[in-house]
Amino acid sequence: MFKKGYVAQGQNLLSKKDLKALKGQLTELFPSLDEKMLDEILPEGQAKVVKLDNRCLLYSCGDAAPAFFDSEGRGEFYPTLHTLWQFPHIMQELTIHPPVSKFVLNGADLMLPGVLVPANGVAGFGTVTKGQPRCIKIDGNSYPIAVGRMVVNQTQMEKLKGKGMEVMHVYRDALWAQCGKVKPNAGFSDEEEVAPCADSNWKPGAASAEANSTAEPTSEAPAAASAATAAPGGGKAADDWTQDDLLDFTFLQAFKQGLADDKALPIEASELYEKHMKPARPEGTTLDVKKSSHKQIGKFLNAMRKSKAIDVTEKKGVIHVSKVDRKHKVFVSLEEKFAEQVAAAPVAAVAAAVTPAGLPPPKVTAMWKPSHYLEPIWKAMGKKKDELYTWDEARAIVFSYIEQEGLGKPDGPIKMSDGLLTALWKTAGGQKKDQEWPTEVDAEQVEEKLEDRLQQHAAIDVAGVGVTTRKGAPVNIAISLSRKGAHNVTRICNLEAYGLAPEALGDELKKKLNCTVYIEDMPGKNVKEKMLQLQGHVDQEFAQFLEQRYGITKKFLEVK
Repeated sequence: MFKKGYVAQGQNLLSKKDLKALKGQLTELFPSLDEKMLDEILPEGQAKVVKLDNRCLLYSCGDAAPAFFDSEGRGEFYPTLHTLWQFPHIMQELTIHPPVSKFVLNGADLMLPGVLVPANGVAGFGTVTKGQPRCIKIDGNSYPIAVGRMVVNQTQMEKLKGKGMEVMHVYRDALWAQCGKVKPNAGFSDEEEVAPCADSNWKPGAASAEANSTAEPTSEAPAAASAATAAPGGGKAADDWTQDDLLDFTFLQAFKQGLADDKALPIEASELYEKHMKPARPEGTTLDVKKSSHKQIGKFLNAMRKSKAIDVTEKKGVIHVSKVDRKHKVFVSLEEKFAEQVAAAPVAAVAAAVTPAGLPPPKVTAMWKPSHYLEPIWKAMGKKKDELYTWDEARAIVFSYIEQEGLGKPDGPIKMSDGLLTALWKTAGGQKKDQEWPTEVDAEQVEEKLEDRLQQHAAIDVAGVGVTTRKGAPVNIAISLSRKGAHNVTRICNLEAYGLAPEALGDELKKKLNCTVYIEDMPGKNVKEKMLQLQGHVDQEFAQFLEQRYGITKKFLEVK
């Protein structure tokens, strides 16, 4: 993604609310990141977001090296290598042979045959899911050389064939150059591959001078460096600007940028203020409608309505902007008044892109149901076979049984008994002639066999809906855009996995999006799921609706 240089299109200081939301998303993605680390990386009042011409968002502290990036502005966050070298263990990793690194450094994605298998087998990779962020390290060097997202699931990973990871950011690319061309240890040299090195004492700033003196300039570096310096600093507010001036300016910017298309209308007054006007404020200013002469955003919008620049509707005390006349003399006069600031102002949509709906995202939990092979163990331990268990609970039941039967302990050798063999090793039907069974195993072998005897279920807890449990691995809501006859259509599947009824959702979307809705049966026998079909290509509007209504972010959507 950063093979070529890039140019900054705008930047904004993150408000306290936006920064809190960002840190919440980062700790959810990278649980090893604690509050102290994030306060050090992105301190309040100094954290900013920069929008690039490749749709990426960079997050940094003042003029320091970028700390995180959002690859497409859709909430897919990754740490930069500069951040990973400070905190190498915040991200799950894949280890490769040193000679494989030259292909990754040259821009190739990671192929699974080049990945080193951990000592405890493929189980050592941990849980692997599509879209999962991971970093790449070489054997013998503790510092990552690249970050990316997995393109395989657990089953595909275990086969160790084909492409495994899409590389997003790699040592020697343009983003690395913008971070100062730092080299964390001697293994990162000008050679075509990264070499093993035991030195793990790098601190920010310690190797920058050496790196700058030894590294040859790349063609991407000037573009990246100029991107950092050429980024507009935002429209500076005049010293005599009042809160009324700020309201006028941010109102103008909101309808010139984030709401430039009437398809976004109608929009609720509070959403307009929080998600479009506040992010458009000039750098270093604070927008507070309570300190203006209007006192309330509703009164400000009514003043604009009286001037006939906009139309508003009010229902049960909630004001919506339903129509905007951008050629009205009010807009013309505001553009003349703020001509200098409008020309220098950053894109307001940058901050809006990271503003969450305020609802917690769905919580996905892997649950497991024992098969009939495990029934004797569950019965012996007083457990019900028909219930669902977490992995830790299921594992605890089996090892408690092993200790109860005097077969061993998890941290030592485990003797085999007929009951344990039948539950975990033997299969129904005839056995091979001269079949030999193990007489002693270790805990890892027991866990491997236990996983084969469990049926996976996914429990998804959605705000306002509750927990929905279904057999199989977790699935994303699938959205496909196509044509049906002479019409564009948006087809949506897997809603039931999130506890959403397609019929009820269709009735609500029919009114909200003003479109025709169809409900169809999914293909296949004994399939109860339904497909929701909306007229028009409305994937963006549907994604926005899900986030605002249920807290379901784009992370849980798959658009085809």
